[in-house]
Amino acid sequence: MLATAAFVLSTALLASADRSLSLKVAAPSAEITDVDNFRVAATVSNTGSETLRLLRDPRSPLSTYATETFGVVNNKGDRAAFSGVKVRYSPQAVAKAGRAESFVELKPGESVTVEHDLAGVYNLTSTGVGAYTVDAANLFRVVEADSSLTDIYADVVAAKVKVQGKLASFKNAVVAPATSRMSKRASYTGCSSTQQSQISSAISSGQGYASSSYSHLTSNPSGSTRYTRWFGTFASSRYNSVLNSFSRLRTYPNGWTYNCNTCSDPDTYAYVYPSRYGTVYLCGYFWSAPATGAGSRADTIVHEGTHFTQVLGTDDYAYGQSSCLSLAKSNPTNAVYNADNHAFFSVNA
Repeated sequence: MLATAAFVLSTALLASADRSLSLKVAAPSAEITDVDNFRVAATVSNTGSETLRLLRDPRSPLSTYATETFGVVNNKGDRAAFSGVKVRYSPQAVAKAGRAESFVELKPGESVTVEHDLAGVYNLTSTGVGAYTVDAANLFRVVEADSSLTDIYADVVAAKVKVQGKLASFKNAVVAPATSRMSKRASYTGCSSTQQSQISSAISSGQGYASSSYSHLTSNPSGSTRYTRWFGTFASSRYNSVLNSFSRLRTYPNGWTYNCNTCSDPDTYAYVYPSRYGTVYLCGYFWSAPATGAGSRADTIVHEGTHFTQVLGTDDYAYGQSSCLSLAKSNPTNAVYNADNHAFFSVNA
């Protein structure tokens, strides 16, 4: 009897602390006439019994950044090409800052819906007209009372849509200036003289980090403790990818355009369009970050630079040192193609 009572009590306590989310992706119409009208709504619902504070991480449906939040897949299983942005963001720093605008708080039973315009973010030219399934990234970061973060995965209900007509949109396209990767001087858009000076210093330090990283790699062609720490088990193909990336970053950043008047988000360092080489959009957090070191303006140049397909074409599988260290152990290939791993390796964090 006592054992039964203890089991019931234990079950009740577990239920009282239950955490769960659902995520529903819906399109306004079952048929889209062309991708200029490609929109979806993502509804996140707290299906548990505990109030949750969720970060508006740029990779999640709670953010409206044009990141690769959604998977757009045709009935053959082919994914539409992504043509949006890659963003540098520090979940830990945002959680500690505690700005109300950085979170969504959901009480049990509450929901929030965020509209997403996917026109220009996904190109369906290679996947064609027809039926598509649109699902979404289901990882959310819960901010605890002590500002630490806990991961939670939502149950996803995907949208089904039929796409006809035009398959590529340019309505949100940004025309990049004609910038040669071999240019010897950075250019600036909407930047004050103080900002230009800060960017110039970041470029110099970032290229210095790339040069020292390149030297370390060439001196350790079979790997090193530092390499393994950030990129995992040594493999020559992965090593060569890292080496080539840092080789390019020794000089390329000095020829890019830096935009200061498009993004003011205080939670974000910067972003780039990987397929539109040469323009880095600097955001609010870039200016409050330290000049050098891990999570600095300087290693942001490295981070964003690796996103360009002409450099390496990295993703944002993980943000922050702890997550990047774990990624290196669990998935070395993804670590090599994760921008923050390059940033932290460059400063020898």
